[in-house]
Amino acid sequence: MELRDWILDDLELVHTRISKQVLGIVPSERWHEQVDGGGSTIVTVLWHLSRHIDVGFNAVLLGGDEILGEWASRLSDRDVSGGPGLAEAGDTDVVDTLDPEAVAGYWDALMTGVRAWAPEADLSVLDTVPDSAAGLARVGVPEDGYPWLYKMWSGQKGAFYLRWETIGHGITHLGEMVSIRNRMGLSPF
Repeated sequence: MELRDWILDDLELVHTRISKQVLGIVPSERWHEQVDGGGSTIVTVLWHLSRHIDVGFNAVLLGGDEILGEWASRLSDRDVSGGPGLAEAGDTDVVDTLDPEAVAGYWDALMTGVRAWAPEADLSVLDTVPDSAAGLARVGVPEDGYPWLYKMWSGQKGAFYLRWETIGHGITHLGEMVSIRNRMGLSPF
């Protein structure tokens, strides 16, 4: 199997599994629901995953703009730019205001964008070490509020932002969302 085919297959797997196994089964009106009286919600996890893809892949790896600006007014009436969503713990002051269907649209647009990039991309970018601090600062993620992220991303090769922030992170949080779905009593199996 060629590397590019592997990348495309993994991107499709993450995109399709989350879309069909979680978002296609759990009604969006339940995405803010905390099952078992606490923990993450589907909207919290999907928002978190989306922010990592947008910031890590678009802003740091590609050195471009986030697509958040195109989505911000649909996502919430609050300011969602910068760091909200990047931490594992949900930023409830922002998450509670998020429109679930808009979060799903934002995530889908991100995954669609990465999948459109991959077939013709110059994969040598995966061997570079992008200036992660500059990318984070450019999109408004304050270093004093997210020192752990600046440290974790510092010195990482470009492959990290595709392999972990987009694919591995997606698979990890797919498992979390499936667990939430199942605890809601919505397992299709």
